[in-house]
Amino acid sequence: MRVAALAAALSAAAFLPGKPLGVGVVVVAGLTAVAVALAARPTGDLLLFGTLALALTVPAVLLDATWVIALDLAAAWILATLAVCGSRLSSLAAPFVRLTGVPALAPPAPQGIAPVLRGCVLALVVAAPFAVLFWQADAAFAQLGRELPIPGASPLPGQGVTFIVVLAASLGLALAAARPFARGLPRPSRKLTPWEWAVPLVLLNALFLAFVLVQLAVLFGGRERILRTAGLTYAEYARQGFWQLLGVAGLTLCVIGAAALVADTPRRTHRALVRALCAVLCALTVVVLVSTVQRLLLYEDAFGLTRLRLFVTAFGLWLGSLFALLAVAGLVGSVRRRLAQFAIVGTALALLGFSLASPDRLIAERNVERWRETGRIDERYLMKLSADGVPALVELPAELGVLDHLQVALADEEPWSSFNLARRRARHLLDRDS
Repeated sequence: MRVAALAAALSAAAFLPGKPLGVGVVVVAGLTAVAVALAARPTGDLLLFGTLALALTVPAVLLDATWVIALDLAAAWILATLAVCGSRLSSLAAPFVRLTGVPALAPPAPQGIAPVLRGCVLALVVAAPFAVLFWQADAAFAQLGRELPIPGASPLPGQGVTFIVVLAASLGLALAAARPFARGLPRPSRKLTPWEWAVPLVLLNALFLAFVLVQLAVLFGGRERILRTAGLTYAEYARQGFWQLLGVAGLTLCVIGAAALVADTPRRTHRALVRALCAVLCALTVVVLVSTVQRLLLYEDAFGLTRLRLFVTAFGLWLGSLFALLAVAGLVGSVRRRLAQFAIVGTALALLGFSLASPDRLIAERNVERWRETGRIDERYLMKLSADGVPALVELPAELGVLDHLQVALADEEPWSSFNLARRRARHLLDRDS
């Protein structure tokens, strides 16, 4: 386990800092998985969540969009933590807590040498942040460091940080897998009586129903009249309420979670009532989220598709799916008992699907289509897209200069650890059109 974790950290330091992300990410993730597998006891969660975590590192080979890969890697870390500690939110702290056991993994040193080794390690830990700060603060000092006869002196700070972070992550996951982390949620000191929770839930459902009826009027036949009465354009109407409605959905999750935690249900009828009220609230929230996504689509029609708008649209659809799952869980016992697993697996698959759909390519295609229909285009924004968008952007006139920066960026050679299919395809298309 220690050898695999050390190999993962060394590979990360060699392949990742200062280089485009590519197959090296999958290599590091694979070595980390080996370290965890050597320390863990096989479980269903380990196999299911661990496989999904590894799958979410694959887009680093397929896509060039760094923002998508960053989302995938963050989700992969969460899934890896849940894989070794089970599907509980409190498990997310386990790898950090277990890092206290790292010193015990060090091999015993001969008597008399241990204090010297500890002193050397402590000196490196204390001096490293100062060296990085001096390196970045003074050009002359940085130049002196670059002139030292040390191979690859310039990337050493980034390599050192990457090595420490990946080593800590690998060992933390492995130790958490070896010693399960159990810590449940705190129990409330007093629960709410049926009247105390039923009245707020009924009132909240009535409020949601009133809002949903207005939205149905807007969606089916009354849109023109309502917008004209409010004095808003479609874009203004969409922008005015979008973020507020997402906030409503987030607060609704808190209300449902609180109801599950603090509602006193001494009788079967009470349990059925609280589940029914929460299920109706979830169903109404799905309609609210449909309205939210529809507002954003109006805004996209007016101003075009961007990364933020695409991500938030996908987030709204995911949130609506989560509420639909909660509604089903409130009525079906088998779904309720495995709610956490369904939610985690569904979220991981949704994120994997979102990534494999190549968001930057979708954005480029939508903006090129809009340019054909209206003649309007934001060249400056399209210049920020990654190589994923090249298959669509090559259809634009060369005088717009949208691909100029990518032609320069993709001209550089990359090491094997940065191999990436999207960048390879983009180079082929750019070479063909040049």
